[in-house]
Amino acid sequence: MIQQNLTRRSFLTLAGLGIAGTALAGCSGGGGAAAETTEDGKTVILFWNSMDGSRGDALQKVVDGFNAQSDEFEVRSEYQGSYDESTGSFFNMANGAGAPAIVQIGEQNLQAMIDSGLVANVSELISAQSFDDSDLLEQAVNFYTYDGAMYAMPFNCSCPVVYYNQDVLDAAGVTELPTTFEGLTAAAEAIAASSDVTPVGLYAYGYALDQMVTNMGGYVVNNENGRKERCTEVAYRDQMAVIFNWVKSLNDAGQFSPFSSGDDAISGFSQQQCAIYIDTSASARQIIDACSFNVSIGFLPVEEGTEAMGIYAGGGALCIADGLSEDVARGAMEFCAYATSPDVQATWAGDTGYFPISNGAYETETLSAVYGEYPQLQVSAEQLRSSKVNNITAGPLCSQLPQLRTDLQTALQSVFNGGDVDEALDTAVQSTNTAIESANQGVA
Repeated sequence: MIQQNLTRRSFLTLAGLGIAGTALAGCSGGGGAAAETTEDGKTVILFWNSMDGSRGDALQKVVDGFNAQSDEFEVRSEYQGSYDESTGSFFNMANGAGAPAIVQIGEQNLQAMIDSGLVANVSELISAQSFDDSDLLEQAVNFYTYDGAMYAMPFNCSCPVVYYNQDVLDAAGVTELPTTFEGLTAAAEAIAASSDVTPVGLYAYGYALDQMVTNMGGYVVNNENGRKERCTEVAYRDQMAVIFNWVKSLNDAGQFSPFSSGDDAISGFSQQQCAIYIDTSASARQIIDACSFNVSIGFLPVEEGTEAMGIYAGGGALCIADGLSEDVARGAMEFCAYATSPDVQATWAGDTGYFPISNGAYETETLSAVYGEYPQLQVSAEQLRSSKVNNITAGPLCSQLPQLRTDLQTALQSVFNGGDVDEALDTAVQSTNTAIESANQGVA
């Protein structure tokens, strides 16, 4: 069963694992404080989010839409920085005065949220509030479920995909998008022979790396991705070696260009510094709009002879604070129902590049129009919708997932610079396993 309570020692352990932040005071409307009401008598639901820029604007449109149709509740959305920063601040508030009723997390924060004991069992709220969850994508529910209970409501879903400069592929005679590492290598060779554009460009993106392991049918961490029981060490070594050796082979052949960050990679791809690269589908709309050439999107590759398992539902979700008053809890779930409804999810997908976690959204005229204008976005969604549903594609449940990704990023950067694959992976594995062991000791 899930450990619902944390000792003081284990709470401090979580706070020291790179997800803690300075406590940020906000208006009441969640946590342990008395619910605030507006001048017209609506109960305030405080919502901490991690969406800035154009995504923040799109999220505010969702919030405004809910508030306009609700006679009882007003959601107040506050940006709190990255997922890790927001989660750390949520822990520091400990559901006290000023804490939110709803907090948006990244998939990497799920285990820590469960461990904290500060969030509600969403499955119980679904039952208590007669919430109809039958339309939610089972692949999305799969990630946020542990031991038969869902601990976060899927909301903004994305996954890594492969972006292609279709004009360069056409000139190189590449008629089909590759589905294997070997196919990508062949495409790179064809591009190198016909163009001055560097065939492949990548940045060290830990999330994409563990998703590629998933697609190859491997567990990222042991104990069936931490789904059977708490994970104690990484399990990705065999699949990760294939990925790293593929990158090394491209680098050795002079067909590879490293980028320093996601923004650098988007800029490099749009300026035709490379013809193929891997990034989150959440950036698809931005990337397509930024490019003067035709952009195609493909599924993540697997090793030749390996059946693609699919990917897990990355992105973000909505956690509900534990211990809310019945009224605030009802308002939080009403907002979740609105935010995950087909029409709202379809509009959200079109505004952002995230794809809907509602099956009904795929039947709407809104999404049909979006996919008519941006057919590439449909490819991203199909990669998740076609994924098998099991503990592999449930994805890694690990409090040290941010550390795991950081260690992999450091290892891949070493390979970018000519480092040995086995040595780089040995260092990553040791660092992450040590962190997992230390974190597990802190959880009572």
